Amino acid sequence: MNCVNCGAFLTDMDLDYCPNCGYNVLIQKKVDYLSKSFYNQGLEKASIRDLSGAIACLKQSLIYDKRNIKARNLLGLVYFETGEVVSALSEWVISKSLQPTRNLATEYINKLQANRNRLNAINETIKKYNHALLLCREGHEDMAAIQLRKILSQNPKLIKGYHLLALIQMKNHEWNKARRTLRKAARIDKTNTTTLRFLREVDEQTGVTTKLEKKGKKGFFHSGSSKQQEMDVLAPDQVVQQPVYRERSRISLFFVLMTGIVAGVGAFWMLAVPAIRQGIYKEANQQIVQYSESLASQAAELTKAQNDAKEATNSADEVTQQLTSEQTKSTSYQALLQAYADYQQKNLDDAALELQNVQADVLSDEQKTIYNTISQAVSSGNAGSDDTSGDGSDDSGDYDESDYYE
Repeated sequence: MNCVNCGAFLTDMDLDYCPNCGYNVLIQKKVDYLSKSFYNQGLEKASIRDLSGAIACLKQSLIYDKRNIKARNLLGLVYFETGEVVSALSEWVISKSLQPTRNLATEYINKLQANRNRLNAINETIKKYNHALLLCREGHEDMAAIQLRKILSQNPKLIKGYHLLALIQMKNHEWNKARRTLRKAARIDKTNTTTLRFLREVDEQTGVTTKLEKKGKKGFFHSGSSKQQEMDVLAPDQVVQQPVYRERSRISLFFVLMTGIVAGVGAFWMLAVPAIRQGIYKEANQQIVQYSESLASQAAELTKAQNDAKEATNSADEVTQQLTSEQTKSTSYQALLQAYADYQQKNLDDAALELQNVQADVLSDEQKTIYNTISQAVSSGNAGSDDTSGDGSDDSGDYDESDYYE
């Protein structure tokens, strides 16, 4: 341990002050002692797979001394054992930065990075777990359960995955499945509070107490071993007589052969057929999972395509409306310009015809002024032409074709 004031190494641990600078290091020694004590407790709990208790003790050890390299490395190992690879790498990276040389964290990081396939698989399972959690929040528990089973087949140490899957099964009242799932989680961490709380809920709903310890197996093979032990206990003076060989007839040999064949077929049927069926069922389940994931992805892509098509249709309608409006404006502008040209040339009839093609709503204020001026001129001109034709009807006979040819 080094002095916090001057950095000198404290050789005599019985002294309460630094021999180099005289600084009081009593509190520092107590803090170092507490950090090591919590590290030892975490090490003991990790050795009996009490991973939750080990994490709590090691975190407390690092609170007292953040430079406790052994506690930080062990905390990373415990995180890795529970499937928290990201947290484990974080602890190891911090440990390596505090002590770059002669540190086991460097070896842990190198081993994990050397197997790129495993690291990529772990990263993929973490992403899929986050996606499954999102599906649960959106109410798609069935798809989340399928995703979690696939995740746990790739990363069987992810305790959070077992908890989420058990919670979905408990919601669906699948209590026996939830119990089996929580037993798998308990094999990794025996004293995890979430696992024990879920198991207590399952026990209350089913009325059956879950026993996490495995019982001794009793069966045919164990009875045979007991018989062998009884044979070993026999007195050494007992002599076992050798069987006498007797030649059998062909008929008895045939029956023995047929009996052996039947026994072989029966053994094959009892041992091989269930395994084959289990393999077929497993493959069928995997195909169902793949089909379900494919259908879910296709449904998402279809919804996205429909939304894109709807947006494209709305955009096309807006463009069409804008194009129609621009065409109307252009036609009105051209008609107004032609009417104004006819008005300048005193062709009021042509100007009136052009004004019929003008929509006054799309014109600007200046253009509306021109439109009103031409309209008034056309209206007054038409009125004047009607009066003239009424008064001078007798003068029409005075027209001479020779005047035109002149």
